[in-house]
Amino acid sequence: MRVGIAAVVLCLGLAVTLIACGGEPEAASPTSTPSAATVVTAIKGADGTSATAGGYTLGDVSLPAEAGTPGKVSFTITKDGDPVTDYIEEQTKDLHLYVVRDDLEVFRHLHPTQGEAGAWSGDLTLPAGGNYRVVVEFAARTPDGKGEQAMLGAAAKVAGAAEVDVPGSDDGTVIAALEETPKPGIDQEIGVLISDPAGKPVNLGTYLGVYAHVTAFSRETGEVIHLHPLGGPENGEDGTRLGIHVKPPKAGDYVFFVQVRVDGMIHTLRLPVTV
Repeated sequence: MRVGIAAVVLCLGLAVTLIACGGEPEAASPTSTPSAATVVTAIKGADGTSATAGGYTLGDVSLPAEAGTPGKVSFTITKDGDPVTDYIEEQTKDLHLYVVRDDLEVFRHLHPTQGEAGAWSGDLTLPAGGNYRVVVEFAARTPDGKGEQAMLGAAAKVAGAAEVDVPGSDDGTVIAALEETPKPGIDQEIGVLISDPAGKPVNLGTYLGVYAHVTAFSRETGEVIHLHPLGGPENGEDGTRLGIHVKPPKAGDYVFFVQVRVDGMIHTLRLPVTV
């Protein structure tokens, strides 16, 4: 059954979020005690376009020196100069990391490992050189037991040839399409259709606790929008439909990256959209 937007607005990363969003119910352990969702406040202006917002700072950002060579991505997160080490899990992870080239032709979604003193690192190989943005998305636990949600971004450069095979909305196995074009500045539900090359429904599994992970980037500003599915998949004549909540901040050109698990494999589809 489809969930209405009004019923899920608190679960969608607007002014106040309940960290417990998911595309399928989680099985409770018979020995565990259910806990209430944690109230998390989104920090105004923390949209991935700045390395600092609300006292939080993304620093010491490093990418592999050259494209095509296995390397590391690393960074630190601090609050008012102190390391941030206590996070609230969202979509099964403490932190989501996006490495995206400025032209939005290269996209990586990673889950690095937290080390000491607020430092994070992970393995990364980039296919092409150029100017990149490293964007972190997280919810940090505050002393009152609640949390603050932010997306911070910083620039980094990678040496190497810029040419790259740009992914599309069809990777030969899975096709993604939007049912309609989102309207700027309005909370709305739009459908994402996932199908096989024949236009038939797919065997859609969950990825990071939901049926699709969707991230959009503004071409003009670099602003990041993390979208959430509303309810579960619905199979129809044109494929498998997922409703997602979306509110583009303003008109312009965006690129949506839709990640889904089909028959056990993760597929990343790239959809340019003009709002």
